[in-house]
Amino acid sequence: MRFGILTFLISFILSLLGLLIVDLSWWRIFRRCVSISAALSLWYCIKHQERRTFRSFGLDFSAQGKQEFFFGLLLGLSGLAVMFFFGLSSDIYQIDVTENRQRLWRILTSFVPAALLVSVLEELVFRGMILQKLLPYSRSAAVLVSSVLYAAVHVKASLNEPLAWLELGGLTVLGVVLCISTLITGRLTLAIGLHSILAYGARVNKLLISFPDPMFAWLVGTSRLTNGIINWVVLMVLGAIIVWWVRRRREGQTV
Repeated sequence: MRFGILTFLISFILSLLGLLIVDLSWWRIFRRCVSISAALSLWYCIKHQERRTFRSFGLDFSAQGKQEFFFGLLLGLSGLAVMFFFGLSSDIYQIDVTENRQRLWRILTSFVPAALLVSVLEELVFRGMILQKLLPYSRSAAVLVSSVLYAAVHVKASLNEPLAWLELGGLTVLGVVLCISTLITGRLTLAIGLHSILAYGARVNKLLISFPDPMFAWLVGTSRLTNGIINWVVLMVLGAIIVWWVRRRREGQTV
């Protein structure tokens, strides 16, 4: 509650200041301020209220943490490859590279650190702080609540549209997968790797691929990537692979 209220207050103040210098609606400015506000709020809560380290919340890039991070990257790339394979092979997706090559290369390169930073911040918030705070009450409820909150924050379409509910469901599935990776490893690094690749793919795919036939969007999704049934299945498979990989690695260590 403290984190949420502080994030809202900082976002509100920054958005009012933004109205003085940016020609956008207040709501659009407010949404852009949330990430910065969440970072400031998270830092304050962890350092001054909790008096803990970021590592204690799972931000651990030790040798094992780095291995898990790179496995998350590989898993995310594999997931994107499968999603795009189904979309392109069914002709629902089409290769359509934007003619604005300058914008294309700018986003392809500049969004790499942005995706990583956003992933670190969001994993600290949802799988670090929120999940850990709820775990003492109920493990399953902690996973569900943190995942639904994560999904609700990221849905962009109006809930009056059917695809919005599919997107909400897909984002919840992704949240559960990220929770599983955090709980089974005890660290956020695998989740950060997977999250950053999926965030990158969701940002740049619209510059490379078009979605001309919305009739089958419910099946393979759109540029949002999580609002198709096949994409849900892919995310669930990624979760199963994470469980298998971590258990197999532990068995290898005990031999």
